[in-house]
Amino acid sequence: MSLSTDVIRLVLGMLIGIILPRIPLLFFTRFLNMEQELPPHPDPVPIGIPLVQRLLLMRRIHVMCWITATLPLALGLWILQNSPEPFAFGMVAGASWFAISRIVPEDIEQGFGILPLSLIKSVNNLREPENDCCEQATLFWEVRSIRCKQCRFIALETPRPDLGRMRSDGRFKGSLRVLLMDGRPIFPPSDSSVVSEGPELLSKVTEEE
Repeated sequence: MSLSTDVIRLVLGMLIGIILPRIPLLFFTRFLNMEQELPPHPDPVPIGIPLVQRLLLMRRIHVMCWITATLPLALGLWILQNSPEPFAFGMVAGASWFAISRIVPEDIEQGFGILPLSLIKSVNNLREPENDCCEQATLFWEVRSIRCKQCRFIALETPRPDLGRMRSDGRFKGSLRVLLMDGRPIFPPSDSSVVSEGPELLSKVTEEE
């Protein structure tokens, strides 16, 4: 068997190991007509019970991804016990990459996983905030943060993750983008963003000069 054939089988195995664990994230809510209570993508989502229910549902879907990840991992390991098959090694590598991307947290303070319970609790607490930002406070989860629609007050500076809505950029492009982002927000958290740290870095450089 030629080297090029082995490389192709390795790449195909890696693609299966990467895509198969994310099948629930790609198709579960988008193709089962489960978004009647949420506005269409990419509109801001009002803070309320439907949003909290969707966050809990998406958390369960992320757990389902772990279950589907065991299939290529177990099959690949079983094949590798009998023969050094590049296709099996690719499946193991792809499933292992999925596990590493989910285990390593972006923010340890919020907890592990793409949708930690601490984030869901913070969003749920905003349904009945202790102090209103204005007289007609209406909170919406926009792409970068949770803001008041009236006064533009930022109640929670956390980017919005994927909520399982049918994407406005089409099924193919939308599924590809969800696959690449793994259901995470498009923008990084504000405290870890280079853009948000720009003024501080600039002031430090000016002071040093």
